Amino acid sequence: MNPKYRSLVDSLPKMSPLTMRMLRVLSKASCSIGELADIAERDAALSARILRTANSATFGRFQPVTSLRDAISIQGVGLLRKFIVGASITNLFSRTNTSRLFSILRFNLHSLATATLLELMTDEIPVENSDQAFVAGMLHDVGELLIALNCPSEHEQILALRAVSGDPQMECERKILGIDHAELSAMATTRWQLDDALTKVVANHHQAELQNGFGDLKLSIALERADGFVNSLGLSILPPNAESLAQFDLEFPEFALPKERLLKRFEGEWSKLNDLFQ
Repeated sequence: MNPKYRSLVDSLPKMSPLTMRMLRVLSKASCSIGELADIAERDAALSARILRTANSATFGRFQPVTSLRDAISIQGVGLLRKFIVGASITNLFSRTNTSRLFSILRFNLHSLATATLLELMTDEIPVENSDQAFVAGMLHDVGELLIALNCPSEHEQILALRAVSGDPQMECERKILGIDHAELSAMATTRWQLDDALTKVVANHHQAELQNGFGDLKLSIALERADGFVNSLGLSILPPNAESLAQFDLEFPEFALPKERLLKRFEGEWSKLNDLFQ
């Protein structure tokens, strides 16, 4: 491995054993109130935020909620599971300084929105490795963060080349760096000792090809579509432009995706998650 790329990955914040355990437990949509509470109770700030939201006007509480398990029950396991995973990952980068053209806030919002939409998609159509969906959505673009953090000059060159040439960002990254952000994202998940299936998904999320109707949809394909659709909503890592805001199709030729229901669910969950992250 090129030592330069190894240094990029080595600059990542370390993921604590507690966070790694949390990702393994909470990556599965079937986790329980007890599992959520046990993890949240280990983080005072996280527990306080969950309780504060449960007692907010959003949930119309007349009596104060003081039990963390009651607060989780009120707000819903599904929503808070996403919030805890999302907050734990975004907190890793909360004090990061990057290229002047890169916004950590936009990065976090894009990652969270992509992860939310992707997991909802796995509820609607059969997708392989669906238990990795939310974490894959949260980590798929961490390679972009690594480039902006450690190679700010090259990051600006990549954006300039993309603007002048009109070439895809991945191609511009390879021309400037000899590697792309998806490869770096996969290297990051390996460093954090996350699941091998997750590593393959993030590595291939810009190179996925539709399979010919056999078995479940590849998660990397679903991630590619979720990523593009979230960009089209203006929730891109870089400030939106005409290309990113272009209408993006979520159709899958081999699978009947109920888009209207999916997007209604996404709108509802995204609104609530935004409230939690305020």
